[in-house]
Amino acid sequence: MTSCVRCGHELGIGRFCLNCGHPVGAPLRAPEAPLAGPDEPSPPEQRAPGRPPWLPWAIGAGLLILLGCLLVLTSWLGGDNDPPEDAASTPSQTTSESPAPPTRAVDLTRTVKVSAPPAAPPTTDLDGQLVSYGPRRMLDGVPSTAWRTVGDATGQTLTFSLPGASTVRRVGLINGYARQVPSGATLVNWYPNNRRITLVEWAFDDGTVVRQELGEKPKLQRLTIEPVTTASVQLRVLGVTAPGAGVLGRDYTAISEVLIAGTPAA
Repeated sequence: MTSCVRCGHELGIGRFCLNCGHPVGAPLRAPEAPLAGPDEPSPPEQRAPGRPPWLPWAIGAGLLILLGCLLVLTSWLGGDNDPPEDAASTPSQTTSESPAPPTRAVDLTRTVKVSAPPAAPPTTDLDGQLVSYGPRRMLDGVPSTAWRTVGDATGQTLTFSLPGASTVRRVGLINGYARQVPSGATLVNWYPNNRRITLVEWAFDDGTVVRQELGEKPKLQRLTIEPVTTASVQLRVLGVTAPGAGVLGRDYTAISEVLIAGTPAA
């Protein structure tokens, strides 16, 4: 026998292998793997079977994707699920323009020409002032001036001519002589001491006629009417009170102010 049965080393003189110490000629007690030589590499380390190292990262990424999908679904089901306004499928919307508001009525009386029954002659008032009663006194915006005619003016007509066809929306008048004048230590009110108009008609070019009843108060009494386009307005006196009573009573019918309001001609 020239080599060791255990390690295969060449045997020399003696009863034991000089390499591994196995008795020369003695059989192996159990099957043994040959010993690795000094230059042989160790077998690679074996890992116990288990989950791969990338598995936690894959699970985390999957959970994030699932969470994002749930958020999108929730927003569509519970929120505003209309498509964006700039999407190609969004139909174009047209906005209708709001109608222009109607033109506000303005006072037209300063621009009219007036024709009226003859005015009473001028008089000297209790304060010594000379007062005239021409028809333009109805249009000057001063309630203490007036057109005044002698006697009962029932049945008389006053005509107001506008510069052009205008849309009239409101009319009115002060239906007596709304003047107060000092006399000594007292203040004389001429409104109850002259006749007061109680009923008039307003007539327009298209045949429209509107009646206005008037109370006994020295203020502008307005009447709003359906808009009517006209170039002239007629004021017809239909009812008048009796003259004022007492020494200050006067037999005159007076109008202190007239109002014609609307949209002027273009």
